[in-house]
Amino acid sequence: MHIEGPVLLLMGPIGSFFGRFARYLEDHGVPVFKVSFPLHEFGFDRYQRLPFGGEMNEFKAFLFEVIKEKKIRHMFMYGDFIDPHRLAIELAQELRPQQKVDAWVFELGYIRPNYVSLELERANARSNLNMSVDYYHALPPVDVIPQARRESGIRWRKLWKAPTFIQHAFTPYPIIQSAHKLQPKPEYLLAQISGFLRKNLYLITELRLRRELQSVTPFFLVPLQVASDSQITLGSAYSGMEPFIEEVIASFARHAPVSNRLVIKHHPRDRGYIHYGQVIARVAEAHDVSRRVLYIHDCPLGPAIKRAMGVVTINSTVGLQALYHATPTKVMGRTFYDLPGLTCQTPLDAFWQKPTPSDRQLFRKFYMHLLSTTQINGNFDGWFPFRQVISIDPELEMAASGPKPAGREILLRIALVFVAFSGYYVQLCLLACGFRDKARRVLEWTARQALSAGGVKVLVDRRAEPIPRAQIHIANHGHAFDFLLVQGYFCQCGITTAARHLWWLLPFFGASARNYGHTTLNHLSPASRLDGLRDLLDVLKTKGRIFMHPSGSLVTPITARVSGSLHLLGRRGNAVIVPWFCTYRGFSRKEANLHYKPLAMILSRVFGPKATIICTEGSPIEPAAFRDPQSLSRHIQRLYSERRGSLLPID
Repeated sequence: MHIEGPVLLLMGPIGSFFGRFARYLEDHGVPVFKVSFPLHEFGFDRYQRLPFGGEMNEFKAFLFEVIKEKKIRHMFMYGDFIDPHRLAIELAQELRPQQKVDAWVFELGYIRPNYVSLELERANARSNLNMSVDYYHALPPVDVIPQARRESGIRWRKLWKAPTFIQHAFTPYPIIQSAHKLQPKPEYLLAQISGFLRKNLYLITELRLRRELQSVTPFFLVPLQVASDSQITLGSAYSGMEPFIEEVIASFARHAPVSNRLVIKHHPRDRGYIHYGQVIARVAEAHDVSRRVLYIHDCPLGPAIKRAMGVVTINSTVGLQALYHATPTKVMGRTFYDLPGLTCQTPLDAFWQKPTPSDRQLFRKFYMHLLSTTQINGNFDGWFPFRQVISIDPELEMAASGPKPAGREILLRIALVFVAFSGYYVQLCLLACGFRDKARRVLEWTARQALSAGGVKVLVDRRAEPIPRAQIHIANHGHAFDFLLVQGYFCQCGITTAARHLWWLLPFFGASARNYGHTTLNHLSPASRLDGLRDLLDVLKTKGRIFMHPSGSLVTPITARVSGSLHLLGRRGNAVIVPWFCTYRGFSRKEANLHYKPLAMILSRVFGPKATIICTEGSPIEPAAFRDPQSLSRHIQRLYSERRGSLLPID
């Protein structure tokens, strides 16, 4: 999707996701505002918050004024069923003739666990995927379904959920009227704690059931859903899980072969809220199938689906998983994947006798369309591909400038200045004591703290493909802080003339730079430049990569000059050239007058607006493809000239 103007965030998924999303947008020049209910998310600055504590009948008017005043172009929310989000979508639809405002809905992925859903104005049972089966039949054939990137390790961001649940439990503002986890009731917090404890308890108490499930054959699987979920309230005729359980067991008892068994699985998010054991036992006994019905809370879902004769669901995403594994699926509610050829269209009574698998070619077409239009391979709590999925209008990026820092922010930056200077002197002590490697690591850390002290955030977009060759990384030289960028984020050896300018501010800087592997030189001396070239070639051959700014100085842009030494280094070092395009956002042109005044530059940045340097890796260049240094230099100049408008800092 494409962002064309200011963004308004409503309620997001519990955790840090919306805070990270806001930072991504602001770093790329997009103004972001957050409706701050009493049930607000953490991770937002004061200037971003728009407080609302009124009644729901006042919310639409409030939202209209916000959209008009802030010139909102996009709204984002988690789920489309709670009152504020329902009203926001209605307002966006009403405004469409006069003002285009997109209302985007995030949801848990229809395909789990490695996807997140994002749709315009609706989700789940009301999804934009609700097309006729003829539409999907007409799509091009699909041979191979792409595999999702899987995130490994513990998602530490889930820790943010705990303070949010605590806040929700004791904040008296019920924006959700029905029974739901976000209601301001302490018992819902206790239910969350209970659910966590029960999960570990079931690992022990249900061990026999899990073993029995592995040996039970044949069986049908019935995954229960969260009774208060909009999937049930808006996407089915059921008032909850109890009538669904009663209907399924009664039908199973009357029509399923006596050799079949029924496995009912509890929903993990409902683990601490409700237990259906008594209901299931009562209904099963009434229909004389107690021995044929199993009730289980926690078991590996994938293997169970694969072994099952069929899956019966209201409209759970488990149904999609079943279709993926070619397991016959019967849907009892309303959902976008309940299509002839995918799910069984016969009545439930007939499903037990003849469970029919899906048309695999139709499924692949449907699945590919679902992936390409609604699913994002990422996670709310873990890795999320913001830059791959959400593009920013170039005019917004060009106008990017963070707000002036407030008092607390200034104090933090001043503290980071002292931290950075302290780190530098610690590095000197380590170097003097002979701990050369530790000194290098501290120097990298110090450079990152110095950038933070200047209110500068760095985003690095690397290419996925590794390069099995020696590499010369180059970049446009747009700001004096570039040496901190190379040191702290690229962590590569290169050439520096900073020792001539920083000796009084950073004593023994030349020794620190040489210990790291940098080549220090006096650019005014031809002999020093020649020696520096030889040193760079040695580093390239020994370490396999170097970093340099081929324009040679801050005064001369890379679009005007590229050193001919680049061709020589590439040919003699058998290396490829990797161009980096550094985009500077939030910097002012007046900072160019301070390039050779380091103390004034530091003070200007400490009290200046937030800024961002976006580093994007380009395609490798083969020096051997150019017959002489001049032709290579002209090629690189053209390459950077094409992106000149997005590279220069602005007022």
